[in-house]
Amino acid sequence: MNGPDARAQTRRYTQLPRYFRWFSDHCVLRQLDDSDVARVLDAVLHPAFERCGTMAAPHGETEVAQFVRSAQADWQRGARYAMALVRKQTHEFVGWIELYATAERGTWMLDWFVHPRFADSGIASEALTAAADLMFSALDAQRLLAHCPRGHAGFERLLNEAGFIELAPAGSVDRGTGRPRPNALHELGRRDWLAMCREREALPSPTIGATFGRRMELALA
Repeated sequence: MNGPDARAQTRRYTQLPRYFRWFSDHCVLRQLDDSDVARVLDAVLHPAFERCGTMAAPHGETEVAQFVRSAQADWQRGARYAMALVRKQTHEFVGWIELYATAERGTWMLDWFVHPRFADSGIASEALTAAADLMFSALDAQRLLAHCPRGHAGFERLLNEAGFIELAPAGSVDRGTGRPRPNALHELGRRDWLAMCREREALPSPTIGATFGRRMELALA
């Protein structure tokens, strides 16, 4: 399914089913499972890992296993979706993405971790566009928020490439907590995402990291 017809045919969900798969040109997003414990552990033990994620990571095999089990339970409740990101052809583990509902209806928060060897690659950029595509197409989100670590030019570039704009800089006061934000907050709205889809569909075949509107869906309940 490609282009505008793909969006028209995409099934809309109020809650993602089990065994859900979302395909972009080069990646697959799928629910974390027990086989990912070793992959996540390998990522978090990497010396450069702290510069490759937007939230606190589990440490050690016990915490990683608990993280995966918790993610599986949260999936069933439909308030948080933690998905492994793998290469479509080789199934190589690239990282994982977490999407969770906020108190504001239709607004979701995105956090992600990318294995250090992929942090500056087009795959990382494609991961963000695939996540946005999923949220706006399948879950009918209206707004997607994402954190960006303070001073992390690489992540800021990835967010900008995916269409996010800075909503609040790091250090600004969070009205919800009354404390300075440790990370910048970026935003992508549904209207802007749809406009970017129309623009990119008019371009020649996209290169890696620049994919919108070229996806397949597989959801086995």
